[in-house]
Amino acid sequence: MCIITIVVRSKKDKDAIEAVVRTFYRGWSLLEVRTLHGARRPEQAREEINSMIEQDPNRYYIVLLGREDEELMKLDKEYPDNILFKNVGKAKVRNARKRRLYASIERGKARVRTEIRWYEERKAYRAGKGRGQSLCPDDNPVYDLYLAMGKHHQEVIGKKMGIELNDPPLIIKKTEGIHEVFCGEVRLGVLKIPDEGLVTAKREVDKVEYELDIKEMVKWNCEEGPLKIHERISLELLRKVKEDYEYDVVIIPWSGGKDSTATLVLALKVFGQEVVPIFVDTGLEFEDVYHYIDKVAELLGVRYEVAQAHIDKAWAERGYELPTRENRWCTKLKIAALYRKMDEIADKPLIVVGDRDTESLLRLKRPPIRWHEGRLQVAPIKMWSALHVQLYLLAHGIPLNPMYEFGFYRIGCYMCPAFRSWELDLAEEYFNLGAGLKKVFNSPMSISR
Repeated sequence: MCIITIVVRSKKDKDAIEAVVRTFYRGWSLLEVRTLHGARRPEQAREEINSMIEQDPNRYYIVLLGREDEELMKLDKEYPDNILFKNVGKAKVRNARKRRLYASIERGKARVRTEIRWYEERKAYRAGKGRGQSLCPDDNPVYDLYLAMGKHHQEVIGKKMGIELNDPPLIIKKTEGIHEVFCGEVRLGVLKIPDEGLVTAKREVDKVEYELDIKEMVKWNCEEGPLKIHERISLELLRKVKEDYEYDVVIIPWSGGKDSTATLVLALKVFGQEVVPIFVDTGLEFEDVYHYIDKVAELLGVRYEVAQAHIDKAWAERGYELPTRENRWCTKLKIAALYRKMDEIADKPLIVVGDRDTESLLRLKRPPIRWHEGRLQVAPIKMWSALHVQLYLLAHGIPLNPMYEFGFYRIGCYMCPAFRSWELDLAEEYFNLGAGLKKVFNSPMSISR
């Protein structure tokens, strides 16, 4: 079973990459290295690659080449979105140091997420390879893409940028809080969203004409385009796990966020009635999250279990001490509640999680399948972008959680230590400057840190 194949030109290049795999990809049983058998001409390389794809089309192929192989790089345009070429920046692959090769592999994988193009004739973005240059040419592994869906979300961004937005802009989320805002192929400007402190905005154009046909975009990407490929690979991974591992119940830790909801949709296609979603109730959830969970469960025809984490009570016992990024005591309580509920309903659970590479460096480094505390976990959307997830849900008739449409990038309880200044400002607005929280706990406090 394999989900990623790294392809290089020669045996010596393969030896170099296998050394990288041993160093940086320990535990990655789903990764293999193959060669083009020394092919130097495009027609030879094409024949080798086509043979690999014919044997197994349901995986990602990362083709690493040196500067000497520039002619072979042109083949990238011929292949679909799961075959991705990357130049390592040295004459030969084997001439590069291990860390450079590791970075090249990760950047090759990142192209699954960062390829994005605007097509004016369709009034839609294509979340994959295509005509012209990507709007996100820097294939940084931690970059993410998403649409600012929802009227309030657009109003908040428009207010920050000093311009009216009538359709969802594309957001390219980079490092150090940088969020590039695109309307079509025009970069409207940049939002800087720090973990703490004021959100700032810099608009780069005075006027933009922009119309997004979201229905066309969903159809184009999901029925005819890149998401069809990504779904096929994710489903194949789950089918292989179903065949190769023993389990009695398939557990989906379901927060009501987009990633866990998309994972639930995928898992139902493979495991059907074996799937049991578990919602961990912290006691501090936004009210809309409860409504959303119920609505989606009804749409999908599933029953979900609830694990009570009692974080609201623990918070009161701690004198309303807020968790921090350094001391996430609340996360420990959530995980403990999830595992207690899991142990109640399963002896040998298979856990299907909605982890994605862009969420953190820790998740980026995790293999798609791993054992954690004696339980098997599989992450079928590991290489997807947030935009892929949004489109996938919409294609299946699943609405996005209203908290995203309000403007949140991530879903959590309303004192989540992972919230940045952007989410804290939104939460304050959501609760009418904290009045809702004061009423619930009868305790003077502010949601701002």
